[in-house]
This record gives sequence, structure tokens and C-alpha cells, in this order.
Amino acid sequence: MTTSIRVAAIAAATILSTLATGAAAGDTRPPTAPYIIYASGARWIPGCMPLTIGIQRATDNVTPQSSLRYEVFADGVLLGSLTDYANNSAVWGGLQFTHAGPNTVTVKAVDAAGNRSASSNADVVIAYAC
Repeated sequence: MTTSIRVAAIAAATILSTLATGAAAGDTRPPTAPYIIYASGARWIPGCMPLTIGIQRATDNVTPQSSLRYEVFADGVLLGSLTDYANNSAVWGGLQFTHAGPNTVTVKAVDAAGNRSASSNADVVIAYAC
């Protein structure tokens, strides 16, 4: 019986701790805006209209940096998302543009609660068709 009381007390303390950090109470604060440090549509990368992008990590009040997701946009259209695997100095990845020519690329960080940051800096990248 003493073990049951201890387990219940530990569970209650864990729940209260989670509520105090805001994770379960509803995180409504968005992450900081990420920053594009590199973006290229180089022809030598395999595939049609490739985008290689490097993003300086955002921060959040609840979600750890390694759990943030990064939505990448070209001319306001979502190209896809990148996950931070915390194994490099920045978040790196590759996506495909939807049209050839100049594209204005921006990024938003998304935390575990679904809050989106303000847009990153914009970078104009040329997408080369096949």
C-alpha cells in the first residue's frame, strides 16, 4: 500500500510540474523566428529544381530546440518541413521548388503545441528546371 501511495505522489508531482511549465496547460507562445543562413538552388544537386537550405535554430519557452519543426516556404507556398535532429550546427535539408526561376524563400519554426514563429529573413533563390 505504501508503494501505491508513493507512485501516486510521484505521478501527482509530475503532473503539477508539467502544468507549471505550461506544456499541459496550453502553450500559446510561439518560438523565436529562425534565420536562413544558406539557401541554394544549385544545378549540380540531383533532381529537378532542388533547394538546399541551412537554418539557424529557433528557441521556444517549452519545446526543446531539437523538437522544433521548420516549415519552408517559396513565394508563400509551403514546400515542406525539416526536422532538427540536433546533429549539426544548424538545421539542414533539401526540398524541391514548385516552379523554375526566382523564388523568395522563408521559414517558420513550429513548436510541439503547433505555435508558429514569425517568418525568417527572406532569401531569393533561383530554381533551375531539368
